[in-house]
Amino acid sequence: MKHYSLTEWQDYINGNLLDDEVRNEYEQHLYSCDDCLESYMSAIESLETDLPTITEPSLYTDELMKKIPFKEADKTIYRRKWYEDKVFHYLLATAMTFLLMLTGVFSELTNVSSKFEQKTQPSFTEQVLTFLDKVEKIEEKEKK
Repeated sequence: MKHYSLTEWQDYINGNLLDDEVRNEYEQHLYSCDDCLESYMSAIESLETDLPTITEPSLYTDELMKKIPFKEADKTIYRRKWYEDKVFHYLLATAMTFLLMLTGVFSELTNVSSKFEQKTQPSFTEQVLTFLDKVEKIEEKEKK
C-alpha cells in the first residue's frame, strides 16, 4: 500500500490536484489507511491558518441554502372518502351491534353456552386416568 507524504496531503487540501481521478484515489486511500489519515489531519492542522474562516456561520448557512435548488411540493389536498372516516366506522359498528341485538343473535349465544354447560361429560384428564387404570388392569391380568 502506498502512503502519501505530508506535502502531498497539503496539496490535496489546497486543491492543487486538478485530476478528479487522483482526488478520488486520495479519498479512497483515507478510508483504508490510518497512517495517512493521521498525516491528513496533521496537514489540516498545519494549514489551519491558511484556510478561510467563516465569520458568521448563520449567514454562510443561509447563503448555502439559497444555492440549493428545491423542488416545489405538490399542493394537492387529499380529501378522504366518506367510508375512510373514523366516524363512519363507529356508526357502522353501532348499527351492526343494534342489528345483532334486535335479531336475537346474542341471546342465542347465551343459550348455546348454557347448553354446553349442562352436558355432564368427564374432563379430558379424567378420561386419561380411566384409560390408564384400564391399561394397568390388563397388565396385571397378563402377569397372572
